[in-house]
Amino acid sequence: MIIGIAHLFTQTKENIAKLRGVKLTGFIDDQEVYRVYNRAAQICALDTVLHQHRKQFANKLNLLQGKDALYHKLLTKYQWPMSEIKALSLSDCLLALHDELQIEGLPGEVSEYLNQVLRMQYPVNFPDYLEE
Repeated sequence: MIIGIAHLFTQTKENIAKLRGVKLTGFIDDQEVYRVYNRAAQICALDTVLHQHRKQFANKLNLLQGKDALYHKLLTKYQWPMSEIKALSLSDCLLALHDELQIEGLPGEVSEYLNQVLRMQYPVNFPDYLEE
């Protein structure tokens, strides 16, 4: 599992840096790199929560892939109409699942890895969420 979360974090971090135009090597802006790491950890936490949800609810007829897992998670948690769930932004979804997106509440190896990665990161975040 540790290899999986390390790979997921690295890919997520690189994707966020690319989308945001943040350099991770060479002459870097520390604050921007901290923001990339913190957002990558947040997205990895969401991916972990959705992976656990898939393990509990997915079946051979519906694997709950991609956004379907997020929609199903919100549907089972809040019983909101599907039209309202699909209209939510990523920011809205993360806020709705905030109580579950705590590093300490994630499975052991995931929690340990993310704590280790964020140990030296200053807690700053991007002010917005890119839907990409």
